Amino acid sequence: MFVVESNLPTSARVALASMALGTSGISTALVGWCGHPYVITLRHLTPEESGGADGIEMTTQTLLLRVRVTRVYDTTFLVETKRPFAKWELADTVMLSSDKNIEPGTEETIAETMDKAGNVLGRWIVKWDVGGVGKCHEVGKVVRYFNVHEELL
Repeated sequence: MFVVESNLPTSARVALASMALGTSGISTALVGWCGHPYVITLRHLTPEESGGADGIEMTTQTLLLRVRVTRVYDTTFLVETKRPFAKWELADTVMLSSDKNIEPGTEETIAETMDKAGNVLGRWIVKWDVGGVGKCHEVGKVVRYFNVHEELL
């Protein structure tokens, strides 16, 4: 835009170039936001692999196509989400049935996100309160939303 000869003043050329770059950046960010939770592989974890409960392992990718593997050690912590372009999310709070005995104040790792090499990038941890109420929080960077295609189920 700056090399081609034109009657446009420099300020108009700068404005046009800025709009083109801004539009490109916004569209790339939207594609990344929409595609971030898309699960490319889904694997069932046996109770031995996940610490006693049924779990799943979901593989997603970042905008730069870096592999992220998230292991959810207990599927009761996966709930339906209202976020567009996602089916499940890791729950913020969980209520256990009264038959399970959990000591208040204890913490458990519910999910872990790892890179391709297996390095842990983040954990989703629940802290148990009185009455079996668990409040979850993130430590590090964990993938929280998942868009699972029906063919993978």
